[in-house]
Amino acid sequence: MKKTFLLLFATILIARTYSQVYSITVQYKPATGSFLYLGYYFGDKKYVQDSAVIDNDGTAIFKGEKPLVGGLYILVDEKKQRFFDLLIDKEQHIELSIDTSDFSLKSVKGSSDNNYLDAYKKATSDFFRNYNQWQNDLKSAKTKTDSIAIEKKMNLAAERSQHWRDSFTLVHPDSYLALLFRLMKEPVYTVGGKKTKQDTLNAYINYKKQYWQDITLSDERLLRTPMFEQRLTRYFENVVIRHPDSIKYETDKFILYSRSNTTMFRYFINRFTNEYMNPKYMGMDVVFLHLFEKYYLTNQVTWLEPKDKDLVFNRAYSLMGNVLGEPAAELNMLDTLDKKVNLYSIKAPYTLVVFWDPDCGHCKETVPVIDSMYKNFWQKTGMQLVGVLVDTVRTAKNKLPEVKKHWMEFIHEKNLLGWNHWYQAFEAREEEKRNNLPGFRQNYDVYQTPTIYLLDKDKRIVAKKISPEQINDFLKHQQTKNNP
Repeated sequence: MKKTFLLLFATILIARTYSQVYSITVQYKPATGSFLYLGYYFGDKKYVQDSAVIDNDGTAIFKGEKPLVGGLYILVDEKKQRFFDLLIDKEQHIELSIDTSDFSLKSVKGSSDNNYLDAYKKATSDFFRNYNQWQNDLKSAKTKTDSIAIEKKMNLAAERSQHWRDSFTLVHPDSYLALLFRLMKEPVYTVGGKKTKQDTLNAYINYKKQYWQDITLSDERLLRTPMFEQRLTRYFENVVIRHPDSIKYETDKFILYSRSNTTMFRYFINRFTNEYMNPKYMGMDVVFLHLFEKYYLTNQVTWLEPKDKDLVFNRAYSLMGNVLGEPAAELNMLDTLDKKVNLYSIKAPYTLVVFWDPDCGHCKETVPVIDSMYKNFWQKTGMQLVGVLVDTVRTAKNKLPEVKKHWMEFIHEKNLLGWNHWYQAFEAREEEKRNNLPGFRQNYDVYQTPTIYLLDKDKRIVAKKISPEQINDFLKHQQTKNNP
């Protein structure tokens, strides 16, 4: 009976101990009743995971009934001014001691990852113990031979540090520290042979293959360090060829390889959607349209709030009508004399369409610049200039005469001659609404002014949302291309 009771009591104790799936005990004595915070990285941002009160003994305990995702965590003081990084992975019953004087990690128990990290820091510190001296020697080196000798010492230290990381990764491949070391490792770019174009291409292909070698893209722990986001950004900026087809292929690859992990799958779709919905480079919005058609329209994206879903869908529909290389949407409008006009009736090698308003501060600066550059440079190419008044789409019918008058005054004041000045009739706008048809603002994605499009002789979009200076550069490039 006694043995049975003791066994039952021991079982209860074990159950109680492990009901807290993670527990991080911290010894720190600034002031009783103050707080400590446990934070974590998610991509390039930081978030609070947990908080704990420091008791009379200087002990604070973070605990929870769900395991923490393995990653790089942050222990932060009450004022959120001082912090240090902490590795948490499979071992989640950890004891820490903090140095009160400088809020640094003094000791760790129950976490081999942090002990290994400490060993790595000590080894690296030893490898680079003369680094400052080497830098000074390099600055004062008088000959190339001296510089090469110093650089060899620095390179040797870097090689020894990399060897330490490689050896650790080989012995502990599944540890979080090994994952960090793989993220730190830079691919080697070596051009062999006679350095022909093919040699260079082979070197690039080999470099690209190495970039994600031994890194599993479905590993959720990748998100718990800013190193992954930095590496991912660098890959798309510097390694992937900046062409829509190349980027589409790469985004699909990342999404495919992450499917076995819901968090990573969502992360990549959200990240690429945000990146290419309003891209840095002209023409890359077709990557967003590709994602929209492949993942959103097929109901694979199920986690968005209604307002976020509306934002994505509305943005996609705004971009579908103005893809680079595709024909521009027709503009059926009125000129300053209220005569019917349309875009495709204009015959010219280039047509520049400018959506603007006379009350827009940026338009007041940009439109006269466009006019000046047109008269001095572009007109010689046979270009036609179309200016579209945007104000009419948000003006009541009884206010239209006043808006039109103000528009005309600006045209005469700035001497904007040689333009095709157009506006949309109120009746045409109302008819679009009745028939649920997209207006020119949606067709041309005009949600700020001025918005500028350059069309070729067939009215295909060759450039969009560009500045006057970029138009100039484009036309010069085309002239050089046609007359080498």
